[in-house]
Amino acid sequence: MNKKKYKLLILLKVLIALVLIGIILSKVNLDDVWLAFSRANKWLILSAFFLYFVGLCIVAARWKLLLAVQGVTASFPTLVKSMIVAVFFNNFLPSTIGGDAMRAYDTWKMGGGKTQSVSIIFIDRLLGIFTLFMFALLALLLTSHNVFFFPDFKLWVLLAVFVGIAAIYILFFKASVISRYLHSGNQENVVTLKRIMRKVFDVFAVYNGKHGVLSITLMLSVLLQLNVIFHYYLLALSLSIDIPLSAMFIIIPVAIVVMMIPVSINAIGVRELVFVALFSLYGVSSADALAFSWMSFILITLLGVFGGVVFMLRKKV
Repeated sequence: MNKKKYKLLILLKVLIALVLIGIILSKVNLDDVWLAFSRANKWLILSAFFLYFVGLCIVAARWKLLLAVQGVTASFPTLVKSMIVAVFFNNFLPSTIGGDAMRAYDTWKMGGGKTQSVSIIFIDRLLGIFTLFMFALLALLLTSHNVFFFPDFKLWVLLAVFVGIAAIYILFFKASVISRYLHSGNQENVVTLKRIMRKVFDVFAVYNGKHGVLSITLMLSVLLQLNVIFHYYLLALSLSIDIPLSAMFIIIPVAIVVMMIPVSINAIGVRELVFVALFSLYGVSSADALAFSWMSFILITLLGVFGGVVFMLRKKV
């Protein structure tokens, strides 16, 4: 994509964000939103913020395990710092891949090859996203509410789960077979794409047979999703939003899946719309749902600012 098209895409995302925010604000009394903020419980907000940090530690633990299989040594504190810096890049760049790029760079600086570094982050993200979609699918199947944001929403989530299962099966069970195939035959005139695929599957092949690693990383991914749900539940409690924990198991996975759709800058507008829509299913007012959305955005932004400070002060990895 050339620079002109990229700028137009960013402009379009900004416009979509503004339109969505405008739609929400036209239906909400801001005085009610400020009232919700005014009654916020600071200790519960701090607890929610702490759980967000715990989530970063869980991802760092999963990342460390994936690195160890590849023979890359990294200390846990170093990986946690990298995760915090990644939050900064996710928040203050127009897309969420900035944080992943930073983590891949840090992996490379720790001793991983370039292809190896990108592949490790890809596997880490795949495990996380797969588990998220599993939670979302279960939520959609178990809820009695009619939850949809575009045609065949449930079908698309189901498709994503099947794609995730197929990808994990290939990476952890069949990558070595594919790697051997890519290395077979005449290697003198190998096209660039095949050469790249060969390097990538050489990395993936290392995980073949490592069923213990797969089990632990998936368990960490499940723990992460549970932590995310409790983080948001504490946030709801801090604003005196009367909603059962069971409802959060429906709302949060579905909301995060929708917010992953790259139609606006960092899900601005989408975040507000999806939380207002989902919370309304459980009798929560639009003002309280909007306050919840903005509070979550504030916490992530604050951690992103802290990540920027860590990035400026940290020594080379």
